[in-house]
Amino acid sequence: MEKAIIISRCSTNETKQDVTRQSETLISTYGKQYEIVKEFSYYKSGTKNDEVNAEILDFAIKNNVKHIIALEISRISRKISSFALFLEKCNDHKINIIIDNFKLHTLLPTGEKNAMVQTMLSIASTFASMELSLIQERLNSGREKYIRNGGTLGRNKGSVKDSNQILKEHADVVKYLKQGQSVRNIMKLCDKSSGTVQKVKKLINEL
Repeated sequence: MEKAIIISRCSTNETKQDVTRQSETLISTYGKQYEIVKEFSYYKSGTKNDEVNAEILDFAIKNNVKHIIALEISRISRKISSFALFLEKCNDHKINIIIDNFKLHTLLPTGEKNAMVQTMLSIASTFASMELSLIQERLNSGREKYIRNGGTLGRNKGSVKDSNQILKEHADVVKYLKQGQSVRNIMKLCDKSSGTVQKVKKLINEL
């Protein structure tokens, strides 16, 4: 069996169940066809995950991985330039990208570029970026309307938690940080977002 990597990504405000669903779907679909040697499941914005994508590519190249599988193109990146660079590097190393929701392969069985698919993915990448822009515009518009109608953003007055209270509420995160676990592992172990783990880590470092 040829080796494959699975990518499952959600933004920090999405639920852990979504990442789990992505992984389960991809393993169920491709687990008998390829040897799944690693799952990259993580929480990060699709516009700020270049570092993780670099880590994925590095692992794939060093371990002779032939396929990188994601549920949809936005799971790899929501930035057109970042996806284009990721695709180019995969082409250079003869690594096939599989986008499950469209059942698209970027390389032909011969290892040559699938020109039609790569063009389609370039267009899909543009739409993924546009979709994010529209979401951000709707959120900003909603905030502006809320403020115009007398609403206020941020925590209610007097609701700011002190450091000790935060550390107490996230004692499980504190425990694993003290054990030297990575942020990614702690997110999985504690079912907490990257933002929460990073906040606790910062507070511990300030003590």
